[in-house]
Amino acid sequence: MISGVSRVQQCDGGEMASLYALGLLDESEPSALEQHLNSCSVCAAEVRESGELAVQLAATIPPSLPPAGLRQRVLTEAVLPRGVLALVRGENTRWQPTAFAGVSTAKLFEDPVRGELASLIRMIPGARYPSHHHHASVEHCYVLEGDLVFEDHTLTAGDYSAGSPNNDHGSATTTQGCLLFIVHNLRDQVHAH
Repeated sequence: MISGVSRVQQCDGGEMASLYALGLLDESEPSALEQHLNSCSVCAAEVRESGELAVQLAATIPPSLPPAGLRQRVLTEAVLPRGVLALVRGENTRWQPTAFAGVSTAKLFEDPVRGELASLIRMIPGARYPSHHHHASVEHCYVLEGDLVFEDHTLTAGDYSAGSPNNDHGSATTTQGCLLFIVHNLRDQVHAH
């Protein structure tokens, strides 16, 4: 054993052997160390011990599931052109029902820092969207198809409206059905209906 201690102190490859076992060496370093391992039992033992320790440490990490939506976010962000924050292809639009009969929504973009949300809203004929309060930002509404009927005015395809911030917005319905592009705030509150 004394001679083993002496060899460890004389061999400078121990740290490199540990890094090798963990796969942490630069691309150029492994081949030289592999040749050294053929002739140094001390470093070869260090590789085995470090590898076993890494396996034991990995076994102590509790299993966990990735956050919901991570896969979709990674796939989406992996294919975005330079300078583009969101890209939703028509065939990938995910429509979700809302709590309001005949009204569905598709989220296009969400900025949780500013609270901004860009969405498509689809309403079937006769559906009603309840009154709601706009917070500190303007609500932008562009009618892509159909009509959107408010108490005091009607928007039709091609019309645009900007709802003022810190204001209540009346309920809306549609006679033909409609498709809307809306930019609004996540903190907007729908009034009880």
